[in-house]
Amino acid sequence: MKTIDALLDYWKYRDKSILITTDLDISIDDLNVVVIKILSWLKLQYQRSSWIAEGRKTALKPLMVNTDYSWGTVLQKLVENESLFSDIFLLNDGKFDFSDTLSEDDKQAAIEKVNQCYNPQIHI
Repeated sequence: MKTIDALLDYWKYRDKSILITTDLDISIDDLNVVVIKILSWLKLQYQRSSWIAEGRKTALKPLMVNTDYSWGTVLQKLVENESLFSDIFLLNDGKFDFSDTLSEDDKQAAIEKVNQCYNPQIHI
């Protein structure tokens, strides 16, 4: 999936041009936070999927976004202006989630890919 690959490539190389094709003025720090938030949310969705498969009472949940924070505003700009984001994600009423037009198989594939490829180091 193009968007997930781009998020993972950005995480690896920290090159804004991987994610931003328009003339948006976004700081590297804010973009880093946005990418970490999205990848971490997708990784948590994988865990939630596992819990659901085990029969636990839980559900997949959207990422809550507060536009009072700069990363929330940046995420909103990305979803509104970058097709890489708007093709598979939506942001409504402070809730960031997969687009309704994306198939369940594609959603699960994205979640599984992030779970396999995004493993941030833990700093102690």
